[in-house]
Amino acid sequence: MSTQTVSSLDLLVPLDGSPLAEQALPLARMLAALAPTSIHLLRVISPTVVSSLVRHEAALLSAAGDTLGDRDEQMDAMREVLETEAESYLNQLVGPLAAIARDVDYEVAFGTPAEQIVAAASRHSDSLIVMATHGKGGLLRWALGSVTTRVLQSSAHPVLVARGARPGVSAAATPALRRIMVSLDGSLTAERALPLATGLARAAHADMLLAQVIDPVDAPIATLTADEATGRLRELAFGYLDHIAEQITRDVGRHVTTTVPVGHVAEEIVDEAGRKHIDLIVLGRHGLGGALPAFLGGTAEKVIQASTVPLLVAG
Repeated sequence: MSTQTVSSLDLLVPLDGSPLAEQALPLARMLAALAPTSIHLLRVISPTVVSSLVRHEAALLSAAGDTLGDRDEQMDAMREVLETEAESYLNQLVGPLAAIARDVDYEVAFGTPAEQIVAAASRHSDSLIVMATHGKGGLLRWALGSVTTRVLQSSAHPVLVARGARPGVSAAATPALRRIMVSLDGSLTAERALPLATGLARAAHADMLLAQVIDPVDAPIATLTADEATGRLRELAFGYLDHIAEQITRDVGRHVTTTVPVGHVAEEIVDEAGRKHIDLIVLGRHGLGGALPAFLGGTAEKVIQASTVPLLVAG
């Protein structure tokens, strides 16, 4: 296991124009305070949105006794209108971000949101995608919950996800990064999230907590009772985590603690994050069992849905 020094950051922040989607921006500001940072803002306009607006316009004109004219021309005109609106929106966000970031730019793309986000990230090899989920808006916006899932499934880049605050609940202007929890499962693939996690901890002078959730044994095994077998699994997990913690402590220079809760993985991750006042949960992209879609359909999505703590999927 190796650590990583975060000497610079390259953030891609997809936005759909909604206040909930903009709750990714505090996370971007938090990261920009840790290292020289470039921020790329992305607004994606879906073809279905363009078509829907043109149909609505045609219906209104028809009701008024008029006709829309050539459909292709109207589609082009609508795209121009939406592109101008999107550029104006993104340009308003550049100024405040430019005060804390090394470089800020923006892009408007047409296409399927998840595909365009993944494509934009691929143009920058070190991109870290920062997005809020459940940012649902009106006709001009896309549902970030489903988009986030598709991005996590399709992109090889790290993805930092914040669950949008409920209506009427204000998000922190700039969240703190004091305690980071990395959830492991004993696999090398899950450990691939450790370099980025340790790099962020080093840059933020944050404490780290390594966690491994153990399923309770519900029947005797050989000469051990169910409770004794569960206890033995916890001992083995603590040994594994303590070994990694020693390496991180030596390399990063900060004490690393460990915990082995027993129960359902996603529930225990969320509960432990609450008990330990965690500011960021980190999961390995291929860790915690099985293929990527199954993993995301279970642990990561449940953690995002149940916890207000931002989740970083990396590795």
